[in-house]
Amino acid sequence: MEHFHVRDILGAREDEGQSSYVRLGAMPIVQQTEDVFPQGLPDEYAFVTTFKFRKTSKREDWYLWQVYDKYGIPQVSIRLDGENKGVEYNAVGLTKDAVRAVFKNPEVDNLFDRNWHKIALSVEAKSVSLYLDCKHIQTLPIGDREDIDIQGKTVIGKRLYDSVPIDVSREIKMMVYCDSKHAELETCCDIPNGPVSIALAKGRCLVCL
Repeated sequence: MEHFHVRDILGAREDEGQSSYVRLGAMPIVQQTEDVFPQGLPDEYAFVTTFKFRKTSKREDWYLWQVYDKYGIPQVSIRLDGENKGVEYNAVGLTKDAVRAVFKNPEVDNLFDRNWHKIALSVEAKSVSLYLDCKHIQTLPIGDREDIDIQGKTVIGKRLYDSVPIDVSREIKMMVYCDSKHAELETCCDIPNGPVSIALAKGRCLVCL
Protein backbone atom coordinates (compact mmCIF):
# COMPACT_ATOMS: atom_id res chain seq x y z
CA MET A 1 0.00 0.00 0.00
CA GLU A 2 3.00 2.33 -0.03
CA HIS A 3 1.89 4.11 -3.23
CA PHE A 4 -1.04 5.44 -1.22
CA HIS A 5 1.27 6.82 1.49
CA VAL A 6 -0.83 5.16 4.20
CA ARG A 7 1.74 5.86 6.91
CA ASP A 8 1.83 9.55 6.00
CA ILE A 9 -1.92 10.06 5.93
CA LEU A 10 -2.98 7.98 8.89
CA GLY A 11 -5.48 10.00 10.84
CA ALA A 12 -5.73 12.79 8.24
CA ARG A 13 -9.09 13.99 6.95
CA GLU A 14 -10.05 15.35 3.55
CA ASP A 15 -11.50 18.54 5.05
CA GLU A 16 -8.00 19.43 6.23
CA GLY A 17 -6.81 19.76 2.65
CA GLN A 18 -5.59 16.19 2.25
CA SER A 19 -6.18 14.60 -1.15
CA SER A 20 -5.91 11.10 0.37
CA TYR A 21 -7.60 9.51 3.34
CA VAL A 22 -7.80 6.24 5.27
CA ARG A 23 -10.09 4.81 7.91
CA LEU A 24 -8.78 1.67 9.52
CA GLY A 25 -11.42 -0.99 9.97
CA ALA A 26 -13.44 0.41 7.06
CA MET A 27 -10.30 1.28 5.14
CA PRO A 28 -11.09 3.47 2.15
CA ILE A 29 -7.97 4.68 0.40
CA VAL A 30 -7.97 7.27 -2.39
CA GLN A 31 -5.02 8.63 -4.35
CA GLN A 32 -4.34 10.47 -7.60
CA THR A 33 -3.97 7.83 -10.32
CA GLU A 34 -0.92 9.53 -11.83
CA ASP A 35 0.86 9.07 -8.49
CA VAL A 36 0.07 5.34 -8.39
CA PHE A 37 0.30 4.49 -12.11
CA PRO A 38 2.36 7.32 -13.65
CA GLN A 39 2.63 5.43 -16.96
CA GLY A 40 -0.87 3.99 -16.84
CA LEU A 41 -1.56 0.26 -16.72
CA PRO A 42 0.24 -2.17 -19.03
CA ASP A 43 -1.81 -3.97 -21.68
CA GLU A 44 -1.50 -7.17 -19.66
CA TYR A 45 -1.11 -7.39 -15.90
CA ALA A 46 -1.98 -9.37 -12.78
CA PHE A 47 -3.99 -8.03 -9.85
CA VAL A 48 -3.46 -9.87 -6.56
CA THR A 49 -5.06 -9.21 -3.18
CA THR A 50 -5.31 -11.01 0.16
CA PHE A 51 -8.08 -10.01 2.58
CA LYS A 52 -11.02 -11.19 4.64
CA PHE A 53 -14.50 -9.78 5.07
CA ARG A 54 -15.87 -8.67 8.36
CA LYS A 55 -19.34 -9.75 9.44
CA THR A 56 -20.96 -6.51 8.32
CA SER A 57 -19.51 -6.51 4.80
CA LYS A 58 -19.73 -10.03 3.38
CA ARG A 59 -23.13 -9.32 1.77
CA GLU A 60 -22.19 -5.87 0.47
CA ASP A 61 -21.78 -4.88 -3.18
CA TRP A 62 -18.50 -2.98 -3.43
CA TYR A 63 -15.43 -2.03 -5.42
CA LEU A 64 -12.30 -3.76 -4.25
CA TRP A 65 -10.37 -1.50 -6.65
CA GLN A 66 -11.52 1.24 -9.00
CA VAL A 67 -9.84 3.81 -11.24
CA TYR A 68 -11.90 6.70 -12.61
CA ASP A 69 -11.01 9.80 -14.63
CA LYS A 70 -11.36 13.46 -13.63
CA TYR A 71 -14.99 13.43 -14.79
CA GLY A 72 -15.82 10.41 -12.64
CA ILE A 73 -16.00 8.01 -15.59
CA PRO A 74 -14.81 4.50 -14.55
CA GLN A 75 -11.64 3.31 -16.27
CA VAL A 76 -11.13 -0.09 -14.64
CA SER A 77 -12.56 -1.82 -11.59
CA ILE A 78 -12.86 -5.07 -9.69
CA ARG A 79 -16.24 -5.48 -8.04
CA LEU A 80 -17.23 -7.97 -5.34
CA ASP A 81 -20.98 -8.62 -5.32
CA GLY A 82 -21.74 -10.12 -1.93
CA GLU A 83 -25.48 -10.41 -2.53
CA ASN A 84 -25.13 -12.43 -5.75
CA LYS A 85 -21.77 -14.01 -4.87
CA GLY A 86 -19.82 -12.79 -7.88
CA VAL A 87 -16.52 -11.21 -8.91
CA GLU A 88 -16.69 -8.72 -11.78
CA TYR A 89 -13.89 -7.13 -13.82
CA ASN A 90 -14.77 -3.96 -15.76
CA ALA A 91 -12.65 -1.80 -18.06
CA VAL A 92 -13.22 1.05 -20.48
CA GLY A 93 -13.70 -0.38 -23.97
CA LEU A 94 -11.93 0.57 -27.18
CA THR A 95 -15.04 0.33 -29.38
CA LYS A 96 -17.75 0.45 -26.71
CA ASP A 97 -18.24 2.10 -23.35
CA ALA A 98 -17.09 -0.84 -21.25
CA VAL A 99 -16.02 -4.47 -21.37
CA ARG A 100 -16.56 -6.84 -18.48
CA ALA A 101 -16.11 -10.37 -17.21
CA VAL A 102 -18.37 -11.77 -14.46
CA PHE A 103 -17.23 -14.79 -12.46
CA LYS A 104 -20.06 -16.54 -10.65
CA ASN A 105 -20.06 -20.21 -9.63
CA PRO A 106 -20.08 -22.35 -6.46
CA GLU A 107 -16.33 -21.97 -5.99
CA VAL A 108 -16.65 -18.18 -6.00
CA ASP A 109 -19.31 -18.48 -3.28
CA ASN A 110 -16.56 -19.54 -0.86
CA LEU A 111 -14.99 -16.09 -1.12
CA PHE A 112 -17.85 -14.49 0.79
CA ASP A 113 -17.25 -15.98 4.22
CA ARG A 114 -15.20 -14.50 7.04
CA ASN A 115 -11.96 -16.36 6.29
CA TRP A 116 -8.77 -15.13 4.64
CA HIS A 117 -8.73 -15.46 0.85
CA LYS A 118 -6.44 -14.55 -2.02
CA ILE A 119 -7.88 -13.27 -5.31
CA ALA A 120 -5.68 -13.12 -8.39
CA LEU A 121 -6.85 -11.83 -11.76
CA SER A 122 -4.77 -12.33 -14.88
CA VAL A 123 -5.74 -9.63 -17.38
CA GLU A 124 -4.61 -10.42 -20.92
CA ALA A 125 -5.39 -8.93 -24.32
CA LYS A 126 -8.48 -11.05 -25.01
CA SER A 127 -9.30 -12.70 -21.69
CA VAL A 128 -9.44 -12.41 -17.91
CA SER A 129 -8.69 -15.36 -15.63
CA LEU A 130 -9.73 -15.66 -11.98
CA TYR A 131 -7.67 -17.53 -9.39
CA LEU A 132 -9.09 -17.99 -5.91
CA ASP A 133 -6.79 -19.22 -3.14
CA CYS A 134 -4.21 -20.15 -5.81
CA LYS A 135 -6.65 -22.32 -7.77
CA HIS A 136 -7.71 -21.46 -11.31
CA ILE A 137 -11.47 -20.90 -11.31
CA GLN A 138 -12.38 -19.67 -14.78
CA THR A 139 -11.16 -17.80 -17.87
CA LEU A 140 -13.57 -15.48 -19.68
CA PRO A 141 -13.20 -13.54 -22.96
CA ILE A 142 -13.24 -9.74 -23.04
CA GLY A 143 -13.34 -7.17 -25.80
CA ASP A 144 -10.62 -4.69 -26.70
CA ARG A 145 -9.74 -2.25 -23.91
CA GLU A 146 -8.76 1.41 -24.07
CA ASP A 147 -5.78 2.78 -22.13
CA ILE A 148 -6.83 4.23 -18.79
CA ASP A 149 -6.90 7.99 -18.27
CA ILE A 150 -4.51 8.69 -15.38
CA GLN A 151 -5.96 12.18 -14.78
CA GLY A 152 -8.28 10.96 -12.06
CA LYS A 153 -8.28 8.89 -8.89
CA THR A 154 -7.65 5.35 -7.75
CA VAL A 155 -9.84 4.01 -4.94
CA ILE A 156 -9.65 0.94 -2.74
CA GLY A 157 -12.58 -0.43 -0.77
CA LYS A 158 -15.78 1.55 -1.34
CA ARG A 159 -19.40 0.46 -1.43
CA LEU A 160 -20.98 0.49 -4.89
CA TYR A 161 -24.17 2.45 -4.33
CA ASP A 162 -23.04 5.21 -1.97
CA SER A 163 -19.19 5.12 -1.90
CA VAL A 164 -19.18 4.46 1.85
CA PRO A 165 -15.95 2.73 2.97
CA ILE A 166 -16.37 -1.03 3.14
CA ASP A 167 -15.52 -2.96 6.29
CA VAL A 168 -12.66 -5.40 5.63
CA SER A 169 -9.68 -6.46 7.66
CA ARG A 170 -7.09 -3.73 8.02
CA GLU A 171 -4.40 -6.25 7.02
CA ILE A 172 -5.56 -6.22 3.39
CA LYS A 173 -2.73 -6.64 0.86
CA MET A 174 -2.93 -5.60 -2.77
CA MET A 175 -0.51 -5.66 -5.71
CA VAL A 176 -0.50 -5.10 -9.46
CA TYR A 177 2.19 -6.96 -11.43
CA CYS A 178 3.32 -6.07 -14.93
CA ASP A 179 3.37 -9.77 -15.85
CA SER A 180 -0.13 -11.23 -16.26
CA LYS A 181 1.28 -14.74 -15.72
CA HIS A 182 2.07 -13.89 -12.12
CA ALA A 183 -1.53 -14.67 -11.16
CA GLU A 184 -1.02 -18.38 -11.85
CA LEU A 185 2.38 -18.40 -10.11
CA GLU A 186 1.07 -16.85 -6.90
CA THR A 187 1.46 -18.92 -3.73
CA CYS A 188 -0.90 -19.11 -0.76
CA CYS A 189 1.59 -19.74 2.03
CA ASP A 190 0.64 -16.39 3.57
CA ILE A 191 -3.04 -17.30 4.02
CA PRO A 192 -3.92 -18.75 7.44
CA ASN A 193 -5.11 -22.35 6.86
CA GLY A 194 -4.67 -21.84 3.12
CA PRO A 195 -3.13 -24.25 0.61
CA VAL A 196 0.64 -24.42 0.59
CA SER A 197 2.19 -24.27 -2.86
CA ILE A 198 5.62 -23.62 -4.30
CA ALA A 199 6.17 -21.72 -7.53
CA LEU A 200 8.93 -19.75 -9.21
CA ALA A 201 7.73 -16.20 -9.82
CA LYS A 202 9.23 -14.28 -12.73
CA GLY A 203 8.95 -10.71 -13.98
CA ARG A 204 8.11 -9.09 -10.66
CA CYS A 205 7.59 -5.59 -12.01
CA LEU A 206 4.93 -4.52 -9.55
CA VAL A 207 2.97 -1.75 -7.93
CA CYS A 208 1.95 -2.28 -4.30
CA LEU A 209 -1.35 -0.49 -3.82
